[in-house]
Amino acid sequence: MSREFTKEIKREITEKCKEIGFNKKQNFYIKPYTENVIAVLFFGFYSFQMPGHVFVAAFVGVTYKNVEEIFCKLCGIANPVFDYTILGQIGYVMPENSFKEWDMVEGSDNTGVFEDLFKNIKTYGFEYFEKMKDFNNLFQTFEIRGSVVNVSRDRRLPILYYLKGEKEKGLKFIEEAIERENTPVDMESLIKESQMTFPDAGVTIITSGPGRVDPEYLEFKERYKALP
Repeated sequence: MSREFTKEIKREITEKCKEIGFNKKQNFYIKPYTENVIAVLFFGFYSFQMPGHVFVAAFVGVTYKNVEEIFCKLCGIANPVFDYTILGQIGYVMPENSFKEWDMVEGSDNTGVFEDLFKNIKTYGFEYFEKMKDFNNLFQTFEIRGSVVNVSRDRRLPILYYLKGEKEKGLKFIEEAIERENTPVDMESLIKESQMTFPDAGVTIITSGPGRVDPEYLEFKERYKALP
């Protein structure tokens, strides 16, 4: 993709984000939503090997300050950077419920494309922010593996249980996650599931044998157990 054209798009996005109250922080655009919740926007840029085209994908999410503080503590992160609690592609909170991107064409007037992108952010993104500022909605989305979830679920869901006053349920979830990681992969079932999910795609799966739990997750468990 053209670097200069991509830079132009990013500059325009930054200006339009400012117009709706979002300021750039690292690779995100953020806006305080409540005392504890921050609304988050993120944009991905793709060319798909189509010269003169840059496809923009918008992602919406929120950061819960209290969740991320505990997350850093349990993960042993000494110098935390800004991160989201939940983030997902905006197409999945729109009526079509599918991945959506906006095609910017170099040398063309993309005003209408930008307007449509931000109209959808203001309509469906803001609706999502409003929904996710409610802790119960956040929790339910994690618990049912909502399609908009793009997060480290095995680490954040136990934290949500803890904040609900249900630490033991969080510990049980961690232990189940460890058991899943340590269970040998059933390749036949995995391939069948992949073929059902992507019936028209050739599936190649490479494995090195039984699962192995991340040692850092075992440390996460011990720190979780030590929470008051």
